Amino acid sequence: MYIIVVDYNYILWYNNFMKTENTKKFNKLPQRQKKYARTKLALLNSLLHELEKKSLSKIMIKELAENAEVSEPTFFNYFESKPDMLIYYIQLWSVEMNALALNSELKCNTYVETIKDIFKQTSLQIINNPQLMLEIIAFQAQGTKVKPHNITDAEKWFYFPKNKEIEKIEGMGLETILPPLITKAVNEGELREEIDKELLFLTLSSLFFGTALLILNKSPESYPMYLEVQLNQLLEGLSC
Repeated sequence: MYIIVVDYNYILWYNNFMKTENTKKFNKLPQRQKKYARTKLALLNSLLHELEKKSLSKIMIKELAENAEVSEPTFFNYFESKPDMLIYYIQLWSVEMNALALNSELKCNTYVETIKDIFKQTSLQIINNPQLMLEIIAFQAQGTKVKPHNITDAEKWFYFPKNKEIEKIEGMGLETILPPLITKAVNEGELREEIDKELLFLTLSSLFFGTALLILNKSPESYPMYLEVQLNQLLEGLSC
């Protein structure tokens, strides 16, 4: 999910935001908590917007702060660095995908369908900002020790205005999303009992990131199609 930058679209988003239960919860919070959430997400939105035009290395912290209408020193009250912002984005994405998985389970969808839906929804987000995914891959390839953010209820309510009970959902990358779904798919007989679940997780992760690495620089609009075809072939071969 992105906080929309274009003024007209922002107005539409804001009008919808003002009608939700999460908005009502958010508005009841102390002003300090609301300001913190708005500012932190404004900085993230600034990064996402800049990544549509250039690489992370060419983005200056000063311009991120200016876009969010805060001072450069204020930036460091929220993030340690630009890569730290990628960690924050991954956490928010993980919360969103875990919410999707929970909602899918409530609708009695199969767990295999849920895995496919997570890949699909993510791929559709990626084609709008392929550089973001490439920066995440580059960051993860460095093997830097990750210090997760403590995401507040205010941040979740503001970023996900329509997701009910979003404050109860956490997440930190594919390793918090896929393994439980794989286990449930095996237990429900959707996937063969004898499969190596850890190996399947690694294979799905390789597919998720590897396809992006190969396709996004050449033909980003083709990424969802390539990912879907490969994912279907893999899971169909493992189905009961």
